[in-house]
Amino acid sequence: MRSQPPASRAHLGVMIGIAFKLFKSVKVLKIALVGMALSGWTIMFSFEFAATLLAVLMFHEYGHIRAMKHFGIATKGIYIIPFVGGIAVGERPKTHWQDLYIAMMGPVFGLLMSVAFFVAYLVTDSHFMGLVASISALINLVNLLPILPLDGGRVVKALVYSGRSRFIYVGLVVISGLIMYYCFTNGFALIGFFGLMGLVDLLADWRSFDQDPKAKLDAYGMVFSLVWYLLTAAALIGMIVWLAALELPGSELATAILNA
Repeated sequence: MRSQPPASRAHLGVMIGIAFKLFKSVKVLKIALVGMALSGWTIMFSFEFAATLLAVLMFHEYGHIRAMKHFGIATKGIYIIPFVGGIAVGERPKTHWQDLYIAMMGPVFGLLMSVAFFVAYLVTDSHFMGLVASISALINLVNLLPILPLDGGRVVKALVYSGRSRFIYVGLVVISGLIMYYCFTNGFALIGFFGLMGLVDLLADWRSFDQDPKAKLDAYGMVFSLVWYLLTAAALIGMIVWLAALELPGSELATAILNA
């Protein structure tokens, strides 16, 4: 069997080296993940739905990135995880207020996106605009569920840890477990998996809960944050109900999940 000439082997080595460097490139990895997600969701649903879902996730995560930068927290960008969702990567917040604020800004940006596309739908009567408004409202409402690592779970965790109440902490563990059980037994396996991750995270803090080093919220901050959380969730629910009442294209998916 004839061996490769030295020049060919050197050329092959250079190509492998370039490919390895490209694979290690963060930007290339991000683009690859977006491409995989877009392709997968297109096969499962349609290109229109896949593009809508991707846009909603990106804008939601951009809200987290902007919040991190507001506090001067170093960020590493947005990663789309195929068939799961997205994540904004950055350094860890130093206080519970920072953690809560960063968590809330994703759904807040999502709510703004829902309102903007709803207005666009009223002006243009575009099916795509209506689909974006409905899916955006639904995804951001799901993110406010009080289970870790979803945004709602991070908000509730910041409140519970700020209160330093072991009794409320146990209540959060129980509620997280019940929501996880409901999700697994009613066909919401992905949310149930998130709930399982959050429950493990909470139980891991069982012994260190009383020695939590993060600066806690004061009474005013806790009340303000709770009201902010509830009003945002109510606004998203109201948006979904309103879209369904208008029989806006795409709203049937959101209402079907809410009624499950």
